[in-house]
Amino acid sequence: MFLAHFAAGLTASRVEPRLRLGTAFLAAQLPDALWPYLLLAGAERVVIAPGDTAVTPLRFEHYPWSHSLLCVLLWSAAFAGVLLLRRASGRTALLAAGLVSSHWLLDFASHRPDVPLYPGGPRLGLGMWDSVPLTMIVEWSLFAGAVAFYARGRRLGPGFWSLVALLAVAYLSAVFGPPPPSVAAVALPMIALVPLLWWWGNRVSGPWQPPA
Repeated sequence: MFLAHFAAGLTASRVEPRLRLGTAFLAAQLPDALWPYLLLAGAERVVIAPGDTAVTPLRFEHYPWSHSLLCVLLWSAAFAGVLLLRRASGRTALLAAGLVSSHWLLDFASHRPDVPLYPGGPRLGLGMWDSVPLTMIVEWSLFAGAVAFYARGRRLGPGFWSLVALLAVAYLSAVFGPPPPSVAAVALPMIALVPLLWWWGNRVSGPWQPPA
């Protein structure tokens, strides 16, 4: 999944305005935010294999530390703990932890059976990525619905809509563009993109204002 993770972040930020949009995006993408560093360090492995699934040219061979269910739950607890240390409300921290955990569920739905339960444990996946039409329907429906839900009743400026457009273009490029030439070409753009989306999302969401 890609757009569906951001759909989860949009929905959570709308439900709990104290969870700013960029922070919600970071929570929903946390396993993917950690993954490129582990790739470059050699702790996890991906192979560029066009045709391995219909949607992505990447074959995820080993990524238990960033994406196994056990580790994702640990990352979710750590993320919530950081927010609590920064004096976030318990509701905000709990919702952010749920976003981190949702990453595994969405990947389980989309990946082939390569998503581990725990390091060295069985690997699961429903294989939605074997069908481009099904993937497009699910991803775009979730994303469009979440954007509409987040925007309803709000006057959002061009910064927000530019962010939505960037995510849409990035997704289309990943699915329909040429395969990356190297693993570094996979990891380095993600390392740059995640903090940009965190900053941009928080900027366009603005600070939380308590109800009058």
